[in-house]
Parts: sequence; C-alpha cells; structure tokens
Amino acid sequence: MTKVDPSNFGRSDWAECMEKVKTKDAKAFAIIFQHFTPRLKQFVFKHMSNDQVANEMVQETLALVWQKSALFDPEKSSLSTWIYTIARNLCFDTLRKQKGKEPHLLADDIWPTDYCPPDMIEHYSPEQDMLKEQVVKYLDILPDAQQKIIKAVYLEELPHQQVADMYDIPLGTVKSRLRLAVEKLRSTIKAEQL
Repeated sequence: MTKVDPSNFGRSDWAECMEKVKTKDAKAFAIIFQHFTPRLKQFVFKHMSNDQVANEMVQETLALVWQKSALFDPEKSSLSTWIYTIARNLCFDTLRKQKGKEPHLLADDIWPTDYCPPDMIEHYSPEQDMLKEQVVKYLDILPDAQQKIIKAVYLEELPHQQVADMYDIPLGTVKSRLRLAVEKLRSTIKAEQL
C-alpha cells in the first residue's frame, strides 16, 4: 500500500475514507485519527482550557466518529465539519453541565472586535462576565443559523474564515449572521434592562 498524505485530501478523498470506515476499515480510521487528533486537541483546548479534558474529549469525539460512522453523509457536510460539530457539541454539553460551577469556562466577550478593539480585550472587567452570562441566557432567542455562528465565534473563539469553512458558507454570510445576532442580543439585553 502506498503512503497516504491526508494533508492533500479534498472533500471527496475524506468522503471516500469515511466510506471505508463505515465498513470498519481500521487503516482508513487511522488516517482520520492521525490527521484530526492534533487539530481537534487545539480546537477543544481553546474552548475548555484544560489539557486533560481536551485529550479526553478528542478521544471521545473520535470514538463517536468510529461508532457513528454510518451517520456521516458526504452530501450534507464535509468530514471536517461533521467531526468538528461532534467535538463542539461535546464541549457545549460539558460546559452546560458545569454551568455555574466554573464560570471561567464561559465565553469571552460577545461583542465583535469592531466593537471592542483587540488591545482592550486583555483588560478584565466584571462587566464582561455579566455580559457573557446574559449572552448565554439569551442565545435561545436567536435563529439556529445565528446561534451556530455566535457559539463558534464567541464560545469557541474560532476565526471567521474557519467558521465559514466549518459550515460550508461564504465568509460574508458568517459576518452578516454575526452582525444580525449581535444586534438582536444587544437590543434584547437593553430592553430587559429598561
């Protein structure tokens, strides 16, 4: 068998690889495992801020990829989107269970960088924690598409381009959904404070 370089894989290559995994092909799964493990670790660690938890969640994510491989549909999403969605959902479930126990695991400031310059983000203020709690509280008022973008950008701290790639949508769509979601959250939070 020739050596496979997954760094050059396209969407169809990954789909083909997953078809083999669906037949419980361990070699095909090993390619997925080796390629995605370091990327998932970075993704999960950014969200959970704990090395041990990140390692466990990466293992759990990839175990689910193996166990639930039959659910992967290359017509609906790319393999990376599917895998990152599994990891993201595990993160959210974990954070939901810990809500109120460890507030330092909550999201960073909700407002986009054009409302809060990057050099100001380093300065901690209690208002930011209150704002984070409000955002988590009001996420349900947003349409599903906007919720996904808010969670990816602010809870997972993913760059806009990575979010666009993850959901297979244009960068402009990410930015417009983000802007609409922030405006809706802002007006709802302000209305309640009146």
